[in-house]
Amino acid sequence: MFEVFEGFNIWSLIDTLVVAVLVYHLLLFLKGTRTLQMITGVLIVTATFLLSNVLDLLTVKWILSKFFSSFLIILVILFQDDIRRVLSRMGKRSLLSVSEHVASSRQVLDEIVRTCSVLSSKKIGALIVIERNIILNRYIDLALVIDAKVTMELLISIFNKESPIHDGAVIIQQGRLIAAGCFLPLTRDERVDPNFGTRHRAAIGISQETDAVVVVVSEERGSISVITDGKVSKNLEAKELRRALRILVNDDTTDQETVINNRNVWGSIVGIFRNLKAKKQ
Repeated sequence: MFEVFEGFNIWSLIDTLVVAVLVYHLLLFLKGTRTLQMITGVLIVTATFLLSNVLDLLTVKWILSKFFSSFLIILVILFQDDIRRVLSRMGKRSLLSVSEHVASSRQVLDEIVRTCSVLSSKKIGALIVIERNIILNRYIDLALVIDAKVTMELLISIFNKESPIHDGAVIIQQGRLIAAGCFLPLTRDERVDPNFGTRHRAAIGISQETDAVVVVVSEERGSISVITDGKVSKNLEAKELRRALRILVNDDTTDQETVINNRNVWGSIVGIFRNLKAKKQ
């Protein structure tokens, strides 16, 4: 058993740590996408192909062999959005960055609640999308990037009827108002309330495609709704809206704990190398 460790030295440790860090950050990149679901599908197809070889299923083997002959091209087509997103992220910051996390402070949520209360009283429509785990960059890239602190004044100015971008959505990412004038996919669910307008249908659509929390203020009725996973909670008062947002967004501390643990682990690794360096000196 110990023969395995005979050739193990400091460079083997470094090699292992580098691979572990790269794999870890690759999983972080995939976490905010649908790539994991696609990879599962590809693995199922691969397993079926291998099984067809073992059981000599000629028809299945012939069909899947045609599929695998263009496998690389198919992968690029399937994952083109995620590949572009990963490469753009690599260009913006180091792969070794551990500071990123998705968490909204209570102050941000309070600003959203105050904004919705004001807009509701004046019957001004609004569509606010709060990012959680699934990254919304595909919608941000096509919108007006603002990257500003979330304030009631800024939100009201955006949704003012005189604003050229008041019909689009705003996206809150990592506690900041990252973009405005965003166009969202409309739901295709035929069971949606026929009284819902474009804002509600867009809110339902983005909540069905991602895990975002969406707040909608109706321009016609002035009512406030919260939408997640295609489900609509209508006619909320300010207190109910605040409570719902804190439950759905602010109380989810998983990402914060992950960041803290990540920092501790990385700090330990850096400490090991510093101690080794000090011993050599």
